[in-house]
Amino acid sequence: MSPALARQESTLPALNWLDRAIVPIAPSWAAKRLQARYALQLAQQYRAATSTRLNADWALGHTVGTPPVYELTRLRQMSRDLNRNDPVASGATDTITFNIVGQGLGPQSRIRADRLGIPDNRAKQLQQQAEDAWDLWGRHADAGNRMTIDELQFLAIRKVVEDGEILAIPVMSDEPWRPFSRCLEMIESERLDSFSAAAPHGIKVGPRGEPQTYYIRQVDWRTGMLTGERIPIEARDLKGRPKIIHVFPSRRVGQLRGVPWFAPVISYFRDLNAYLEAEVVAARVSACLAVFITKMDPLQAGMAQGSGVDAKGNRYQNLEPGLVGYLGIGEDIQVVDPKRPGNTFEPFLTGLLRLIGAALNLPYELLLKDFSKTNYSSARAALLEGRRMFMTWRNWFARRFLQPIYELVLEEAFARGLFEAPDWERNKVEYCRCIWIGGGWGWIDPTKEVEASKMALDWGLSTLAEEAAAQGRDWEETLEQRAREEKKIGDLGLIIPAKGATTPTLPEPAPEKEKENAQAEER
Repeated sequence: MSPALARQESTLPALNWLDRAIVPIAPSWAAKRLQARYALQLAQQYRAATSTRLNADWALGHTVGTPPVYELTRLRQMSRDLNRNDPVASGATDTITFNIVGQGLGPQSRIRADRLGIPDNRAKQLQQQAEDAWDLWGRHADAGNRMTIDELQFLAIRKVVEDGEILAIPVMSDEPWRPFSRCLEMIESERLDSFSAAAPHGIKVGPRGEPQTYYIRQVDWRTGMLTGERIPIEARDLKGRPKIIHVFPSRRVGQLRGVPWFAPVISYFRDLNAYLEAEVVAARVSACLAVFITKMDPLQAGMAQGSGVDAKGNRYQNLEPGLVGYLGIGEDIQVVDPKRPGNTFEPFLTGLLRLIGAALNLPYELLLKDFSKTNYSSARAALLEGRRMFMTWRNWFARRFLQPIYELVLEEAFARGLFEAPDWERNKVEYCRCIWIGGGWGWIDPTKEVEASKMALDWGLSTLAEEAAAQGRDWEETLEQRAREEKKIGDLGLIIPAKGATTPTLPEPAPEKEKENAQAEER
């Protein structure tokens, strides 16, 4: 028996004693009973799993965690083409990148004094040393001596969106002018060698599916072409430090390579481009107002026919705005009126863009930067929904890409004496504890949102650190700057404004001084 028949037979209900007794006497009745029982069995299953004439053409098959190499290569090429040539796709990538990274994420050290058994002022000094070390290293973070750490972050998250993944190798440079030897070499996705039988995706994995070795192909920097040479790089050293950082969103168990973010909507982007191009061509044809004159004089027939013939005797066709054409005897013209765009153009365009935005977790207003048709409540809801997505990916990117680099930088800073952390090896996790602060979000209605922030602080529902971080600021730096401003106001003899006041005011002059001023003005 074939496997298909075996599976079908296994799904049929079993005959009970009554059915077996009815079969010899009334086979038709027994068949109807069996058919009814089979229909009842199907009704108890998932309706979507049944195969009917409506979904018979739905091609299904077994899928794996990591798509095949040829499929990933084609998806990356199409995603890059969209970012080069499609305005909506390019704008969506920039929107995601600007809001997740913006001008760059920076660490705010959160070393806890009680966990290390040190005074609070000593913990404060260590926090400042850690942040200063990151700032000093970040100016020369690029192994190619072209970008800062903020620019590398922008490039990394953009490649995650466009290619689905980014790789970076923390290398050691011997350039004597560098304050740190550690720097980052960014790796394009196609440099992962995918032609090895032992590592079909360029990654050799262990018994638990953990990456063990990456095979990176060399590149000729003069031409930008990949060479045949490949270099094996271990995923981690003996102390667990990463020797290569591979970042991509995982959506399947055992997934080894990233998939471009635009993969679910690439076909929709293509359809949108084709539709818009057809509408543009139709509009240009409709704009071509032409006048055609028929010549009835037989003597001018040759001249009329010659107007559509080039120097080699080949006929040519041309249609442009303001065209005046002369037709020969017996010639006529049929006017083509495309009547485009129709009434369904804008609803169809809007619906398609909303589908694309839903797949990318971008509200329609953020996808097109169009708030002309929204009120305050709708705009705020769209921005809050987008902010929730941006913050989720910002935290993910900070944990996966920036935190391992931060730990390597602090380790070298400790070795160089720039980070005075006693017992580094045992307390490394505590010394590297931090949060990552990015750019602020701004306010839609500053009055309402500042009042809401103040009420959250008054009722203990938020902290100054959280409110300052939401605006891309360090709360300690904000308080220190505020203290300097208040001291300066006092030094100048100004009155420090009370709560609710907007600007400092000059002290009121004494009554005697007012009389002297009045007399001086009279004189």
